[in-house]
Amino acid sequence: MRRHLPVAVGLLLTATLAVTACSSDSQAVDGASPGAGSQSTTATAGSVLPTVTGDFGEPPVLTFPSSGPPAELATQVLVEGDGRVVTAKDVVVAEYVGQVWGGAVFDSTYDTGTPIVTALADLVSGWAKGLAGQKVGSRVLLSVPPGDGYGTGGNKARGIAPTDTIVFVVDLVDAFGADAAGQADAVPDDAARDTAGPQVSGPPGGPATLTLPAGTPTPADVLTTVLYRGSGAPVAEGKVVGQSAGVDWTGTSIGSTWQTGTPKVFPVAPTDPTFAGLIGVPLGSRVLLQVPAGSGPAVALVIDLVAQPA
Repeated sequence: MRRHLPVAVGLLLTATLAVTACSSDSQAVDGASPGAGSQSTTATAGSVLPTVTGDFGEPPVLTFPSSGPPAELATQVLVEGDGRVVTAKDVVVAEYVGQVWGGAVFDSTYDTGTPIVTALADLVSGWAKGLAGQKVGSRVLLSVPPGDGYGTGGNKARGIAPTDTIVFVVDLVDAFGADAAGQADAVPDDAARDTAGPQVSGPPGGPATLTLPAGTPTPADVLTTVLYRGSGAPVAEGKVVGQSAGVDWTGTSIGSTWQTGTPKVFPVAPTDPTFAGLIGVPLGSRVLLQVPAGSGPAVALVIDLVAQPA
């Protein structure tokens, strides 16, 4: 569907993360961290699970039982949050540790200092199945068999064999779903909207659509136009969560998050000309991007800047 997008724009749709696998289906949520000490078990498969020490927001330490891992996906809520409930289409912000059952840690955001910000659908299916229905602010233990993890190929680079069960301790920091929106009272820039070329319809704070009138000139450079200016913090380098819709210069839609129900994560950096123009634009704003042709036709994107997780 988006095979002809310029490379930088394609990153919106295909960003890979440490826990990304060939199988995918996941979700996340938003809310405050709970107090430590609460513990409940849900959807366990009947086997003994590892014990976990450490509170929400702190690096966990796992101790594995002498018995083998469950044959099926098992989930244990170690700390229950009080935020919004995760859905399978959400973008999740999470801290986590991943460890082979009885073996080595293969990934930890506590070591990298950077939480993941990604759609659950882009992660191993055990995340989606185990985190759907959980609340933001929760710490959740996932025991993930190969079928819900990296599959029959394993992940040799991370020391995960095809037969390994892998275990994650996930702190659900935040999440954004279909209801994530820009600022409804963002201030319009009528002059910018009148000269933008591509036409954006729909009030701020709600779904937007994008059309290309006949004769709209093809951009030679990336053009960033603020159509409605929000009052949030200015965008900085990093990942930005937004709702978006796009069309290429052949008039073909390249998709709409308002239709799919899953926001996008935009990689903003001064070295990436596609999104560099978002730096300094207030969160809550609606922005039009015009991107010149690369390996395919030029594209236009309308983006509502929802949030920038810390």
